[in-house]
Amino acid sequence: MSFWFKSRQVVVMDAHGGKPARNFYVRSITVLLFLVLLMAVPFALGAWFAPFHSIQEMIPENLKLKRQNQELQRKLADVNTLNVLKDEQIDSLKEQIGAQEREVLGLTKELHMFKSILAERKGKGIQILAHKADWQSDGFLLWQALFVKGGSYPRYLTGTYQVFALDEQGHRQALFTDEERYRFESHTALDKKIEWKEMWKPTKLELIIYNYRKKEVLKQTIPIQGI
Repeated sequence: MSFWFKSRQVVVMDAHGGKPARNFYVRSITVLLFLVLLMAVPFALGAWFAPFHSIQEMIPENLKLKRQNQELQRKLADVNTLNVLKDEQIDSLKEQIGAQEREVLGLTKELHMFKSILAERKGKGIQILAHKADWQSDGFLLWQALFVKGGSYPRYLTGTYQVFALDEQGHRQALFTDEERYRFESHTALDKKIEWKEMWKPTKLELIIYNYRKKEVLKQTIPIQGI
């Protein structure tokens, strides 16, 4: 240990005169520490600047990834927008198709009814089509019928009619206070919504039609639906 800490004289000779120019004392440990310090400085500088170098390399890469992410988000937004537009177009087409189907169904029913009217027109006297009765959710009774005139003479059919409510126990009651009048040339659609106030509930309706002379010309009984 005394080797490292023992002072040693260092003489610097003059290059021209050959005489000692300067002399000083140093310890071996001082020289060793100086050499170690010289070797450590490059490593310290490298360790210091290495993170900054890595950061400088990462910045362009991060910017590139950020731009790619923004581009992907834009494309995703475009795709979502297209999907929304497609869904809206599909819903619109479905609504149009549904409306067209309902229109075709309505026209088909009208055509069938028109054919039925033409068929009944070949007969004589008054005929009844689409005769039905239904209980409504509000407790009212809905009655509907289509009167058709058979033949071309007379030009108009006139008269009266009455509708009676019936049940299995023999109850019978007129739905209208007075007989209803009718007058038509080819056909006429009738519908009445009647408020039912009696304790008993009818199961059938009976329609009686009279001509202009008060003579009964037709009678028809139908069941009430929705009981």
